[in-house]
Amino acid sequence: MDYLKDAHLKSTKPRKEILHILEGATLPLTAEEIFSCLKDKSINLSTVYRTLNTFEEVHIVKKEINHSKENIFSLNKEGEDSHILVCVKCHKSVKLDDCPYHEANEELEKKTGYHIHDHNTEIYGVCPDCQKK
Repeated sequence: MDYLKDAHLKSTKPRKEILHILEGATLPLTAEEIFSCLKDKSINLSTVYRTLNTFEEVHIVKKEINHSKENIFSLNKEGEDSHILVCVKCHKSVKLDDCPYHEANEELEKKTGYHIHDHNTEIYGVCPDCQKK
């Protein structure tokens, strides 16, 4: 998929490199994590933030908030609805294979009259390894 072309954005080196990092990520990343992965060290952190804001405006990325109250970003892939379990002790994250919220969203729509477009969720708990400790 050509995210930049589909969003009518100019294909620049920083945009392509940030997209490449997000395409390889298995979990959402902070801007700082993306910045630390950049091969081109001439790209500064403010460029990463501006690029991510542009990507969010044109729906290339989804912005969520993690357990540390930081913005995290992931590619907004068509038809993909993912959620993450986060351990409150060791902060290990596990991506869920399916969405447990579709039925809840339908109920909310019935009760409130809202048409729900999207949601984002991190679920917090204690992982099996930390429970053993």
